[in-house]
Amino acid sequence: MTTLRPADPAALHARTALLQELYRDCFAGPPWSEPEEQLADFPAQLLRQTSHPGARGLLAHDGAALVGAVYGWPAPAALPRQTAFDQAVADATPPHARALLMAPSLVVAELMVATSHRRRGIAARLLSAYVVDAPAAWLVTHRDGGAPTFYRRCGWQQAAAFTAGGEPMLLFTWARHSPPARAVQQRATQDG
Repeated sequence: MTTLRPADPAALHARTALLQELYRDCFAGPPWSEPEEQLADFPAQLLRQTSHPGARGLLAHDGAALVGAVYGWPAPAALPRQTAFDQAVADATPPHARALLMAPSLVVAELMVATSHRRRGIAARLLSAYVVDAPAAWLVTHRDGGAPTFYRRCGWQQAAAFTAGGEPMLLFTWARHSPPARAVQQRATQDG
């Protein structure tokens, strides 16, 4: 049985090597096909991402094995524009969706499930548990592959399409008042 455990930045950092293996498993192949230098930069990326105030996550374990993770942080009061990625997200976000990308929303920075443990409801459980107390949340994923279909099934809405670093990306938002999201949360809890 897969169990979910809360993880603050210290707990995430303590598992950097395991999270890097999971990251490589999830992002080395299509559609992401991240190059080796980007995969090797994961420890620094994790430090940057968990340095945001309020950063936290959840880890999924199958016995002692780490098989999934989700983490992020509370969104700031204004859309950040410090990096090229931040700027691309801000430029692509339509006016009606901007409020869902700012406080008190949550940012979902990474959602990863080992390829050996996919199609067991782990990603849905992680995502549902991560946003359970939030009024809204947002994330970005690659346009290709199965992730967009998964997020739609979980009640997330596609808010924008854009390109970042030459890759086709989709911005998804979730709001508590969305009936499909509540149904997915209930199903994930029942599937336990």
